[in-house]
Amino acid sequence: MNAQNKHLKRHYDTWVYSRRVPSALAHLYNSSHITFSLKTSSVKVARLKRDKFNGHLANQMQGTISPEREEFKRHLTVAKEYAEGIKDRDSCLTYDDFFPRESIAHAAYREVAYKDTNHVYSYTAKEALQSLLGRKAKLSDDTKQKLKNALDRFLTFVGVNDMALTEVHKKTVVAYIEHLGNEYAHGTIAAHLSRLKSVWVHAFQLGEITLKQSPFEDHDLSPYKKGESQRKQLFSKEQLNKVLNECPESVRPLAKLALFTGARISELCKADVEVVEGVKCLVVQKGKTKSAKRYIPLAEQVKDIELPLRLDDKSAGRTFSAFKIDKITSDSTRSFHSLRNHFITAGQRAENLTEFDVAYVAGHKTGTTMSFGHYARHDVKRLKATVDKIASQIEKEWF
Repeated sequence: MNAQNKHLKRHYDTWVYSRRVPSALAHLYNSSHITFSLKTSSVKVARLKRDKFNGHLANQMQGTISPEREEFKRHLTVAKEYAEGIKDRDSCLTYDDFFPRESIAHAAYREVAYKDTNHVYSYTAKEALQSLLGRKAKLSDDTKQKLKNALDRFLTFVGVNDMALTEVHKKTVVAYIEHLGNEYAHGTIAAHLSRLKSVWVHAFQLGEITLKQSPFEDHDLSPYKKGESQRKQLFSKEQLNKVLNECPESVRPLAKLALFTGARISELCKADVEVVEGVKCLVVQKGKTKSAKRYIPLAEQVKDIELPLRLDDKSAGRTFSAFKIDKITSDSTRSFHSLRNHFITAGQRAENLTEFDVAYVAGHKTGTTMSFGHYARHDVKRLKATVDKIASQIEKEWF
């Protein structure tokens, strides 16, 4: 068979898709084969349709939970209805009336009849993830994707499509960390473990597992630290002017806005605009921390920028980074985030500004008590005066 035509058969003058159902998806199909007409006589079109359906199957395999777990759940439904009757010797019901003589069915029956959960068909990692993503509606698409990627990477390392959470052991995670350490730095490893821990904690909170202590926590990651991370530094006067005047037009307004608001790139790309008490403000709905949600009055220096920006922050970040490395500096301590440092530094150096107001505009925690932290609301006009003073200080320092 021509390798280019794998899973393709010709029926008269029409191409047909035909393949055996992947074992990981067997529980989703009623037959052992998938066969359907591609409704085309062109082999090129048939290949395109074949590849599209193969991609659909790949997505199904990536998202599906263990087929053994699916089978166990089906037997569990039957067990909940008949287990007590089978245990009752006067009922004339027997195990063989409802269950096949195989280990998965037997485990489901024993779990219901005798509370025996000592089996490998219990709540799985992908079940926990699907539940977490379904219940946590406020999670961003980026966070959801990172959770999926973290679990997929771990399962790939273990060599399975899915597994019972109770089968995840500490030693396996230690080996996984060593595996990640060959490619990633301390921070990335810690982030992967944190996401996997959140899946475990969610399962515990639902009562699906009884062990609170996650195998993904309390690991020594010190061998993967390559020195303390360096703080972001300010651009020089010449570098800053080059950033504002020569960076690509697609991100030039973004860079200027970052300098005169102190906001993070993700906040700027997604912020709305609103007039509050007569003051035009950027409205940050959510961000890196709880304090990120805020109003940022806009200085005169950015009045010419068309808002909202509505940019993809990942793409914009890559564009700016490529420009910075090519035209400004390859120093990793100077980046887009340095523009935020300029704003906060100007706020520190300007006269008669309170740290409280500067911190609020920058999205840092301001209140240490319930009264100030939860109930207090900032005066927008006062914040506008703060932003204007910072803008004047920026021009004085670097323009």
